[in-house]
Amino acid sequence: MTADFRGKKMFITGAGSGIGYQTALVFAEGGADIIASDVNMAGLEQLRPEIERLGRQCHIHRLDVTDETAYIELVNQLESDGLIPDIVINNAGLGIMSPFLQTTTEEWQLTLNVNVMGVVFGCRLFSAIWQQRGMPGHLVNVASMASIAPPANLSAYVASKYAVEGLCEVLAMEFQGSDIKVSCLHPGVINTAIVQDSSRTHMAPDEVARLQRYYVEHGAHPRVVAEDIARGVIAGAGTILSGDGVGKVAMMKRLLPRKAFRKLLIDASRKMGYMPLK
Repeated sequence: MTADFRGKKMFITGAGSGIGYQTALVFAEGGADIIASDVNMAGLEQLRPEIERLGRQCHIHRLDVTDETAYIELVNQLESDGLIPDIVINNAGLGIMSPFLQTTTEEWQLTLNVNVMGVVFGCRLFSAIWQQRGMPGHLVNVASMASIAPPANLSAYVASKYAVEGLCEVLAMEFQGSDIKVSCLHPGVINTAIVQDSSRTHMAPDEVARLQRYYVEHGAHPRVVAEDIARGVIAGAGTILSGDGVGKVAMMKRLLPRKAFRKLLIDASRKMGYMPLK
């Protein structure tokens, strides 16, 4: 796709792989300079030359989005260096595949710290600067299809993504009438590493293998999401749906009675591998 981001700077978390990596490339192809962060410096080191080959600048920073002090220091550094972004994509996230009763308090805290507070820090720190400077800005917060159609055995992840969606709604209201835009992204089944990490699961090995196989065989490439993000930013969309069938599922949620929709979710959870087959 061709999108015009010339003269723009884009900051993104979780840029070392998957959706974040591809999004950095798509925005650079559109002319944006990239400020990429991740805990995975190897991925960022691979990304940087790809961005630079496109003729764009790529600044890379190690960032644990749960570390508020480190986040503040990085944003202060960017401000001092004249690198305040025009677009901020709060993408970093993780998922723990586990029945609710087997999901530990520590796993809940980790999930909420990364998926919710990491987004909160990014939104708060950059929007404060935009307001102080009277400059426009655009926040893109990555929720999930899971906040529209939650699968089973993913309780902490689902709760965190509902929280991101709710945060987006509140921010959109509070920034109404300003030059700060807010987009909530809902990726569907995407073939990324988030379901490939078997260390974050309490499910049976055969179930994990079936789930991973489903994502490989049916998941969209992260590039699809990256291009949808770019289109959404250009359009100023409040909601960005990405992936096969996400729009259809969102429509069914609005139209079907809760009990009927839940039956569809259970059937989908079994088909995808989040629940055992009957």
